[in-house]
Amino acid sequence: MERTHLFQVIAVRNGFPKGPGGLKQSPSPLQSPLSTDSSPSPVVPFQSLLEDRTRKLSPSELPSERGLITFTLSYDPVSLALQVGIVECRNLCELVVSRDGQCLLDPYVKLQLLPEREHRVKTRIVRSTTSPKYDEQFTMYGVTSEQITGSTLHFQVVAFDRYSRDTVVGECVYRLADAELMLYQEMRVELALQPRASDCVAARGELLLSLTYQPAFNNLTVVVLKARGLSRNETGAADPYVKLYLRRENGERIVKKKTHVRRATVNPVYNESFVFELPETKMDNCVIDLQVINHDRSNRNDVIGRALLNLEDQHVVEVLENPGRQVAQWHHLD
Repeated sequence: MERTHLFQVIAVRNGFPKGPGGLKQSPSPLQSPLSTDSSPSPVVPFQSLLEDRTRKLSPSELPSERGLITFTLSYDPVSLALQVGIVECRNLCELVVSRDGQCLLDPYVKLQLLPEREHRVKTRIVRSTTSPKYDEQFTMYGVTSEQITGSTLHFQVVAFDRYSRDTVVGECVYRLADAELMLYQEMRVELALQPRASDCVAARGELLLSLTYQPAFNNLTVVVLKARGLSRNETGAADPYVKLYLRRENGERIVKKKTHVRRATVNPVYNESFVFELPETKMDNCVIDLQVINHDRSNRNDVIGRALLNLEDQHVVEVLENPGRQVAQWHHLD
């Protein structure tokens, strides 16, 4: 059974024909209706209108304790059915703080069975809470007793974001070999959520990018929004700008673009948009190389860090699968 079909069957069986992604149909706040060419143009994201009232925490500001998740397990060896009940989460950490103290966390849970990854499900979204209750049951069919002993449940608690990419609050894994699954009896488990390894902010900093793919023109729009936590030079300052190269995987450069220089800051804001006409369909054999560079009047421009966009990047994959929709995400600089 194909993955998509299996998820649809499980979702319909549980009464949830649409997952959290079904809510993301509103126009993108990052779109600039007045921008029609590929030259750098200022883009004012919708989030900037909320900055006076809210602030998104960086991964380094988040606590190591991300909360708790409670779930139930039962197994029917006759029908080869593993049933997982996602009960609740408690004491989740908030990713965005509000000046008025309002809880802005809208969490849902994603679950997949490893290592085969064929069984993937997710709960509904529960709004404005750090302790959501779900009480949802999911049945994974075709799971043999041999698979039980060698499989692991991977839980991710995810914060829904209507205007950007959803963010993982915390995750945990549970080895089914550790479960005492009695015939037709349900067991209850509570686990602590841990931060993802990738949540550790890179020493060189991060770059916030928005991507949009337009299949009719086979082009990719890259909006360089801002950077944060850039490494400083010997004088303790930085004058950073971003170079963008579209090249083939063999290193052949196709086109080069760059942002303006931002003076004396390690947290520059750019809001500049660039359109890349792709030579192949959906970035096949192409790479967009972004380099954050410290401008030096002596012409010794040092590279602070870089990020690569290709078909191995999950941000790119999501954008290509959702043509016309803008998706923003932070990228660690290497």
